[in-house]
Amino acid sequence: MIPDYKFFHGAVLADIVDRHRQPVSFREVVDQGRLLNYVLNDAIGLHLRYSTKRLRPWGFSFLDAHLDQLRDLVGSYPASFVVLVCNNDGFVAIDASQLLKSIVNRIGDQYWFRVDRKKREMYRVFGPSGEFPMRFRTTSEPIVEALEIAEQCRATIARL
Repeated sequence: MIPDYKFFHGAVLADIVDRHRQPVSFREVVDQGRLLNYVLNDAIGLHLRYSTKRLRPWGFSFLDAHLDQLRDLVGSYPASFVVLVCNNDGFVAIDASQLLKSIVNRIGDQYWFRVDRKKREMYRVFGPSGEFPMRFRTTSEPIVEALEIAEQCRATIARL
């Protein structure tokens, strides 16, 4: 039997490969036996979470250990994203620094994020500090844009 995480991670990674015009390399970052993090083209950090709940809203829990991993990822790769996969409905890509900033009140050793959307509307994300100010589409475009910027920077440095 194929584990759920391979389906959900695969959907995100396939979308990135499909949208990006250049080859994409993936390197896994395994911490404490769980695969949550990837590094794309040695430049972009990616933290993937998924919910197997069929219907909205979708909940995502983050333990302190997960947030520490995410902080390490952002520290090593300033262009990092958290992708919340909402079963087979879609996913949202959030700037990891923005997600970390939304955690201002310590509630314990676990934090919850909730993703919701009405039919034919964009996703809304709620965290410990309330609703995020923007709406999200199902797309890996922010990640692909970061990959393109990283490649342009590398090309510029190589010319120097």
